[in-house]
Amino acid sequence: MTQATLPAVLVDAPLRPPVEGMRPTAAYGVLAGRLGAATVHADLRACLEGIDNVVRAAPLVIPPAMADVFSGGKRLRPLLVLAGAHAAGPPSASTRGRAVSGARAVELLHLASLVHDDIMDEAVTRHGVATISARAGNSRALLAGDYLIGHAHTAASALGAEAGALLGHTLVRLCEGQAEEASTLFDADRGEQSYFRAIGGKTGALIDAACRTGALAAGLDATTTRALGRFGHHLGVGFQLLDDLLDLTASHASTGKPVGHDIANGVYTYPTLWALRRDPGLRRLLEELARCEGPRTGPAGEAAHRVRASGALTATRLAIARRRERCLGILDEAVDGIGPDGVGLLADLAIAVLSHRDG
Repeated sequence: MTQATLPAVLVDAPLRPPVEGMRPTAAYGVLAGRLGAATVHADLRACLEGIDNVVRAAPLVIPPAMADVFSGGKRLRPLLVLAGAHAAGPPSASTRGRAVSGARAVELLHLASLVHDDIMDEAVTRHGVATISARAGNSRALLAGDYLIGHAHTAASALGAEAGALLGHTLVRLCEGQAEEASTLFDADRGEQSYFRAIGGKTGALIDAACRTGALAAGLDATTTRALGRFGHHLGVGFQLLDDLLDLTASHASTGKPVGHDIANGVYTYPTLWALRRDPGLRRLLEELARCEGPRTGPAGEAAHRVRASGALTATRLAIARRRERCLGILDEAVDGIGPDGVGLLADLAIAVLSHRDG
């Protein structure tokens, strides 16, 4: 799989949402096209219904009026768990059940991390919906996040001790990535190594865990499971690079955030770091922004314009393409463990996820 082209299945598969409120995406279209829409619909619905039951089970922790915080989204991580479980061929009913539990575990951990991120970022909204911390305060939001983490571990336990250990290790990596990012806010001297450490923990770790969890659900051998984890890591890093690119190019309507949101909050991502090495004026502007005590929208918008003018967007697209090629190369090595059909499924997913289709 060395030819990185958009798979034909994306053209033919209907991109209809499998559950109410979920965004139809190319990733869902790949799975529906290759595995059958009825199969993906049933497994994903079971996963999301389980999450909804968790969210609504303790109204003193998460009031029913706040359940909408956890609805919608692309649901990429549970889709990847399901893909990993199907990669070696049609799974048994037992394996499908294990995959649904694993998908629920990974998505619950992801949702918990978003709640905690909103506390740290003092975020008022996420994708246009008021956050728990904004509605009910940080104490309630912290409690809700911890509650979801507890249920994530319970769901992972259905797959055995190895899945539980994986979830715990993933949580550690999430915390390390978040701490790395927080330690470099408004730091114009931040290096690319710091950036990749941060996103390797914040985004790469969860997508790595999703792919490994699918492999564990299917009982794949250790070598293949590690390969799918590496695939997930590079997919996650590329996915975050794409998200950072969209922060500078996409509209507020499509992302739920103003253009240049990361710069305004002092998070200098790959495009900004690339531009900093080539535009001395950008450094002066960012230093001014760091001293700004009022709204940073104006300086952040000017900084975003300079980043775009520097050629950083092209450089970022090339970095995404390199991660996509790493994903495809790893799959070539894993063919003995999952077979050509499994390689084709995961390769199509990598190409779909690391395109601009869902931006």
